[in-house]
Amino acid sequence: MLESVNQQLQHGSYRVKEHSTKEKILDSAKSLFANKGLKETSVRDITSHAGVHLAAVNYHFKTKDGLLKELIDRKMAPLNKKKIKLLDVYEKEFGNEPVPIEYALYALIAPEIEMYFDDPDFLRITGQIASHPDEETYTIFVENYEKVFARFKEVFLVSLPHLSSEDLMWRMHFLSGSIIYTWTSHEGLTSLSKGLCRLDDQQEIVNKLIAFSASGLRAQTYAHPKKENE
Repeated sequence: MLESVNQQLQHGSYRVKEHSTKEKILDSAKSLFANKGLKETSVRDITSHAGVHLAAVNYHFKTKDGLLKELIDRKMAPLNKKKIKLLDVYEKEFGNEPVPIEYALYALIAPEIEMYFDDPDFLRITGQIASHPDEETYTIFVENYEKVFARFKEVFLVSLPHLSSEDLMWRMHFLSGSIIYTWTSHEGLTSLSKGLCRLDDQQEIVNKLIAFSASGLRAQTYAHPKKENE
């Protein structure tokens, strides 16, 4: 009987330790990926920062990309869920009418800006993936984003009937770039504006992004007039 209890205690202790080691690795990886860079951070850097054995990464994640994938999956899943939940609410609210662009944009943008304030390190990581992608890291990111992208594309197609699918894809590409650049280059904005523009008011940022993005999505197609000598 005593031996059985000891075995259970040992097993429970092992599971707690295993959980703790995994979380330490994830926390250290997120900090290093965000501040040192994805490419520049080695597995040895991560295990040294976390204070764990090198073999622990292989045991829990197999590879550095496996570690990055779990880190992204853990954050993107609840973020995507929040976006879709907001969009569901607006679709229900407006019934058979198209969801107004500003509402759809709020569902897309507000959760990301909220995450920027709650977890800026993670958004620095996704910014690196988006701006300097390689095949493996970009695939990890896209796998988490493509279903949400497709859902919002459906809403925008209904709300913007004057746009072709091709034009909408371009504009959603520009929209994604605007959101990413907002959180990856905010220091530059503060500097260029000489302190006039600062990213310290979450709702103000959301409102300004929505105003800019809605105008861009609604704009008529444009062809620049060419002169004879051009």
